[in-house]
Amino acid sequence: MKRISAFELLAIRDSTLHLSVLEKSLYLLGVVYETDSAAMADLSIGDRDTRLLKFREWIFGSRLINMAHCPTCNNVVEWEANVDDILLKDLETNKDRKTYIHESEGYTINFRLPNSYDIINATKIQNHSDDASAFISACILNIENSNVENPQSDLPQKIFQEISRQMSEADPQAEISMVLNCPDCNNQWNAPFNILNYLWLEIDNWAKHILKEVVVLARHFGWSEKEILNLSFQRRQYYMEMIN
Repeated sequence: MKRISAFELLAIRDSTLHLSVLEKSLYLLGVVYETDSAAMADLSIGDRDTRLLKFREWIFGSRLINMAHCPTCNNVVEWEANVDDILLKDLETNKDRKTYIHESEGYTINFRLPNSYDIINATKIQNHSDDASAFISACILNIENSNVENPQSDLPQKIFQEISRQMSEADPQAEISMVLNCPDCNNQWNAPFNILNYLWLEIDNWAKHILKEVVVLARHFGWSEKEILNLSFQRRQYYMEMIN
């Protein structure tokens, strides 16, 4: 993973303002892992999110603080965790795409794990969230069944459900949720955690904060923006404390 400076991170943020959160994340990973967005989009969702979590830990630390609304009483519940608490897998070093086999009811099905391309394509289809089988079908590479003339179109719904479970087991990092308890109504529920949204909210807040520091330090010392941003976090804080 390439270590990027505050100046580089700000440049990435500015150049991706017009993109979706997913597209921003793929672009960021392409820079950090010194490849391109296409290579990052081809990763399984869990592998992609593992990289984002590791980058987030390096840039902002391991502590995660987030909020969720109780689905019963709408009370705001704050939760805290460490990156290690939700990091369920190591980075895949093998660049070859893994394939998986599902066998049941006379079918032998080869499939891959969903990736960012599948998410992008699914968002273009109306009501895609109501038809998980369409999403899974895009990941099926081959179907064999000597007793069925058209195995793809005749695939039972039960098999789609079984493949979905198999995908979740093979790529647990793809769906992270936190078990939360509401102190007001004692309701317990699973709150989903989306590292893409979380990370870019942090980056936006960080950008606003650091640019204020740039203004203060530039006025006081006459340094350029790039000179200030290339200072380490500790060095910038030291100079800010001197001024205050």
